[in-house]
Amino acid sequence: MNASGSRQKQDALNPLLPVALLLVLGALWSLGPSATKFVAINGVPPIGMVFWQTFIAGTLLLLICRGWKISIGLDKRHLRYYAVMGSVGVALPNANMVFVMRDLPAGLMSVVIVTAPLITYVIALAVRIEHFRFVRAGGVLLGFAGVAVLVLPKGSLPSPDLLPIALLAIVTPTLWSISNVFAETARPEEGNNISLAMGTMFVAAATSLVLAIPTGTFHPIWDGFGPEDWVILAYGVVTVATFVLFYTVVSLAGAVYLAQVGYVVVLTGIGWGALFYGERPSVWLWASVVLVFAGVALVNFSRGRAEAGEA
Repeated sequence: MNASGSRQKQDALNPLLPVALLLVLGALWSLGPSATKFVAINGVPPIGMVFWQTFIAGTLLLLICRGWKISIGLDKRHLRYYAVMGSVGVALPNANMVFVMRDLPAGLMSVVIVTAPLITYVIALAVRIEHFRFVRAGGVLLGFAGVAVLVLPKGSLPSPDLLPIALLAIVTPTLWSISNVFAETARPEEGNNISLAMGTMFVAAATSLVLAIPTGTFHPIWDGFGPEDWVILAYGVVTVATFVLFYTVVSLAGAVYLAQVGYVVVLTGIGWGALFYGERPSVWLWASVVLVFAGVALVNFSRGRAEAGEA
C-alpha cells in the first residue's frame, strides 16, 4: 500500500477511535456496582474496600507521574483540591456505594449513578455558575422521574423493604455532583489531570484509613487473601484505566462528547448485573432507563448548544 492509501486508511480509522475508547470507558466504569457488590456480599467493610481501591490507584498514578515526569503540585490550592475531591468526590460516595450494594441489584445502581450530570446541573444552578434553561430543566425533571419510577412503584424493587437503601444510593451521585461543581470552580489551572487524580486518590485513601481504624472496619487484605481481594486489586487498576481513558476521550473529542458515556454505563452496567448475578431487569427498570436517558440527553444537548453559542 502506498503512502496516500495508508494515510486515507488512518483518516478513516481515527473517527472510530473516540467511539471505541468511549465504549471501553463505559464498560469499565459500569463494573463498579458489580465489583462492589461482590466485595460487599463477601463481608469486606465499605471503608476497608475504598482504602485499598484508592491506595492502589494512587500508587499506580504516582508511578505514572514519575515515569512521565509530571510535576505534582503541593501548594495550598492543590492540597485543598485533593482534600475535597478525595473525601467528598471519592471516599464517601464510594463507601456509600459499597454499603448499599450489599442489598441492591447492580443494574439498578448503574441507573442511579448516571443521574450525576442531572444533579450537577441543579447544584451548579444553585451556586450560580450555570444559567437556567428550560430544556435542561426539563431534562432534570425527566431524570428525576426516572429515579422515582425506579424506587417508588410497588414491584420496582426486589423488595419494598429496600426503599430506604435505594434512596440512600442517591447519596453517591449527589456527592459526585458536589465534587464536580467544586472541580469546575476550584481546579488549579496549572494542574495536570494525572497528578490531580493521584493526589485525590491518596487523600481518599487517607480519609478511609482515618475512618476505618477507630471504627474497626479496616480490611487486612493480606489476611486470608481470597477472591474478593483479587477483585479489590483489579478494581484499583480499573480505576486508573478509567481516569486515563476519561482524559484521553476529552482530549480527542471534547467534554460534550464524553458525556455520552453515561448511556454506555447504564446498558453495560445492567449487562454486568445479568452476567455476574443473574439479574433480570424489570419493566420498571427499563422505564427508568428510558426516562433517565431522555433527561441526560436533554441536559447534554442543551449544554452542547450553549457552549457552541458561547464559542
